[in-house]
Amino acid sequence: MALRLSPVSRNLHAKVTLLGLELEDMLFLAMACAIAMLVGQFFFSDRYMFFLPMNWFLMLMVLVLGVPSLMLFKYGKPRGYLLDLVLYYGQARSYCALARDTKLTNSFLKENE
Repeated sequence: MALRLSPVSRNLHAKVTLLGLELEDMLFLAMACAIAMLVGQFFFSDRYMFFLPMNWFLMLMVLVLGVPSLMLFKYGKPRGYLLDLVLYYGQARSYCALARDTKLTNSFLKENE
């Protein structure tokens, strides 16, 4: 009995991008657009810019300026750079426990006399 063969994709590590941006970048832009729309809705509810309500105008400005700026910012950077950058600045810092503290001048423990 002959062995049946089926083709298998060998390019599993290919980057999935749209306009040069990864999925995480698109999610970041979507969150920024949502925040811009909320800011426009609550702070500029009765204003118009170029016959558009201000919340739609701010959202479009975030998209129009955000996509090229993210493309320029990420040029030459590895995959997942924006997510790693957000996690780096979002997490607490851990310091070395053996380093001397420069702010403390007196010791906490008193020696027995």
